[in-house]
Amino acid sequence: MVGPDTQTNPPESAPSVKRLRVGTNVLVATLLVVGIVVVLQLMAYKMPVRLDMTSSGVNSLSEGTENLLATLDENIRVTSLYFETDRETEDQQRYRQASRNLLDLYEATKRSRIKSEWINPLKDHEKFRNLIARLREKPAFKKGIDDYRERVDAFVNELDGQIRSFLQGEIELAAKAIGGGIGGKSTSSPVARIELTFRKLSDQLDTTRELIDTASSAVNPQYAAVANELGTQLPRVSKTFNEIAKFATAELIRNPAMPPEQAEYLRGAGGRFAPVVMAIEGETTKLQDLELLQIDDLLAQLQPTANALIVETDTDAMVVDFRSVWPALDGQSGATASFEKRAFKGEEKLTAAILRTTHKEQTAVLFVRYGGMPLLMESFMPGQPPSPYSMMKRQLEDANFVVKEWDIKGTQTPPDIDPVPTRTIFVVLNPEPPQRGPMGQPSREAPFGDTHLQAVLGAFGENVRALFIAGWSPGPFGPIASTYEFGDYLKDNWGVTVNTGALLIETASTAPGKFNVVRRDFHNMTRLEVTEHDIVSGPQAAQIAFPRCAPLDLAETPPEGVELYPLVTLPRREGIWGIKDLTKYEQQQRQRGYLTKEPADLEGPFDLAVAATNGNAKIVVVSSLEFALDSVAFAQGLQMTARGFTLHSRNPGNVTLLINSLHWLNDNTDFMNVGEPIDAAVLKIPDPSTVRMVKVLTIFVWPVLALGFGGVVWWVRRK
Repeated sequence: MVGPDTQTNPPESAPSVKRLRVGTNVLVATLLVVGIVVVLQLMAYKMPVRLDMTSSGVNSLSEGTENLLATLDENIRVTSLYFETDRETEDQQRYRQASRNLLDLYEATKRSRIKSEWINPLKDHEKFRNLIARLREKPAFKKGIDDYRERVDAFVNELDGQIRSFLQGEIELAAKAIGGGIGGKSTSSPVARIELTFRKLSDQLDTTRELIDTASSAVNPQYAAVANELGTQLPRVSKTFNEIAKFATAELIRNPAMPPEQAEYLRGAGGRFAPVVMAIEGETTKLQDLELLQIDDLLAQLQPTANALIVETDTDAMVVDFRSVWPALDGQSGATASFEKRAFKGEEKLTAAILRTTHKEQTAVLFVRYGGMPLLMESFMPGQPPSPYSMMKRQLEDANFVVKEWDIKGTQTPPDIDPVPTRTIFVVLNPEPPQRGPMGQPSREAPFGDTHLQAVLGAFGENVRALFIAGWSPGPFGPIASTYEFGDYLKDNWGVTVNTGALLIETASTAPGKFNVVRRDFHNMTRLEVTEHDIVSGPQAAQIAFPRCAPLDLAETPPEGVELYPLVTLPRREGIWGIKDLTKYEQQQRQRGYLTKEPADLEGPFDLAVAATNGNAKIVVVSSLEFALDSVAFAQGLQMTARGFTLHSRNPGNVTLLINSLHWLNDNTDFMNVGEPIDAAVLKIPDPSTVRMVKVLTIFVWPVLALGFGGVVWWVRRK
């Protein structure tokens, strides 16, 4: 029984307990969601999974680049040296941000192997010095540095002391011979003049030694500069000794009454000088034999405002310079072109640098020609036209090929390539016919003959790897086509016939059965189709142009072991014919004012490029003589965009076809379409402050809002 003084607490009401439980559940769920959102957002900025929603693919890497990065088995460090300063232009901000975005893509694609960073050379002085010191220690550069250091040490520790000791001894001997030295009565004597010369030479060597000690003991020793200084000074020293020896001999003849002591000094000069002169000349020869120090060439490209990218492996490094990454669209304005008037080839050049620093075994590409002008030389003289394949040469070198040419008219032996390549791929051009005389008389030079053909075929070896550039070309009598010197080889060994007797032309229909030529380049085929072969699998492969085509006839039953793979075809279309006699169409145009197809002329479909295998042997045949010329493969055209007219590459597939063919011939299909260039004038880089705002919103603001809404729900539910 409970007494009146006894106090009890009333039991909790059921609604209060329910509200507490509901509120707790809501709070826990909200906190859990907030935590998941924060973690997912942070992961989104760290994970390499990215979606490119741009039409041009400027926010993603090409398949070829991704394949290369996937196969990396060594670490890569990519450093951007795009500078930042308070007085920079808006363009510099865009260049720098594009560099950062590109490096982020590479790092996100292969985080286990690729590390990127940004150093501002104008402010991050310690980082910049550490970078230079790190580059100097790379094995690729260290051996050269060691060779220079060895020569500097040889001078400092041996030759310098030998020269100084010799000079001091000569000064003492000269002073004794003139009886009192400088200041005595014989100061105008030949020996006194020699002593004065030696004293001046000793002072010059003291100055040189101070410069050498300063340069070689710096944080980043300038061994190349020291070696160059020695290479300049030592020949002067040995020349001085030789001239003094000649002077001494001449003075003895001129003045036979010279005091005996001085005559004795002069008489023995040549013999005394010989050992030190020999030592100096021996060291001079060793200095001259030093190869150009690669590290100096690399460091010269790292000026604080050069906007360079550095690709490093543990053993090597390469600079990707600003001009190659941001070439001017018009090719003329150069350094003065603004951001809006430059193309961005960052992926193309950066991937090429990674390829060249990680794959040291190189394949040679040997362009084979007969006569004609050099194919690959750069133009160094104003007004001089560039060689026809000079731009293509740079493109192939970016793809890690060593590019050379062989004029079999000059020598029937291929050129030596140092270092010896792992494989040589031949690019066989149509032999040039001998030039006729000014009055049309036949040339006295021998044409391409069987000995030249056998020289080329012999160079191929058993397992040939070659790209034949064939097509239609005029013969010595104008419109009558010339023959193709490698035609029998291709037909008999590979089942591929180059029908040089037919030239493909395109006409336009003006009425039923009537056609006219409406383009000056009526022989340039542009509406081509590609197959599903690896060589033409890239996204730009179909953007090709083939001038001066001759159809390829592929054998229904190829020679034993040969397999043929068509690459490029031209479907049957109205007005496109393979004509055999140009003069007939010229007559039609003059007589009737329009064209009709001649009965003997060909209609499509036509095969224009083919790959073939036979065991370990491979070839590619492209039946267009000009498809890989710089003027065709790198031709530019105007394109209308939202910003107005911009320049773009008209035939990027021509470059793709050539390089992919070489990779296929090299059994390296993973490198096809590597570093494919972005065919866009500019990248619209977002403002960095906007990017930071988005990060703040996604990582912090949205979770806070979620927490706030959760609190509102809890407050409502608790009532």
